[in-house]
Amino acid sequence: MGSYQSIGFTKKTYGVKGELKLNIVDKYLEDFAQANVLFLNLAGRKIPHFVEYINYDNPFTIKFEDYNTKEAAIELTGVEIFMREIDLLAEEDKVLELPDNGLQYEKYVGYQIKDKEVGLIGEIVEIVEYPQQEMAALTFNKKEVLIPLNEQLIVEIIDEEKLIEMDLPEGLLDLS
Repeated sequence: MGSYQSIGFTKKTYGVKGELKLNIVDKYLEDFAQANVLFLNLAGRKIPHFVEYINYDNPFTIKFEDYNTKEAAIELTGVEIFMREIDLLAEEDKVLELPDNGLQYEKYVGYQIKDKEVGLIGEIVEIVEYPQQEMAALTFNKKEVLIPLNEQLIVEIIDEEKLIEMDLPEGLLDLS
């Protein structure tokens, strides 16, 4: 069995045709653009999914073959995307020069947020950029909430556990 490289993750569904918003690590954008099959981590296994089309506009979306409705695509939300390492371009073959998008916390999608007082809040499904602020989007008590990500609120990031421990202001989770 070959080796795989994580290149990003799916976000929420977009529209009604089975499209998904995406986050692809910048250094793999060129690899991603030429791929016709991607491997999604479902139930602990890397399952091949064939690309029907990619929309590079804002928002950046993908549609996989055989997922033709929003309801069908929901099972693919928040899933890590892989490519086979043998399908990746050699660094010297890459021509795309990418600007820094400035998103400092994007790599923490999939991490759990735990508050000192409340305890486990939920898994980050998306990082949303606002002027001067990045927010973690997640579901808490069946509601979508946005939690500001900044050094003043983050107590510790434990990469091995995919956990961000935070000290959130009282009442922040009640605002949604």
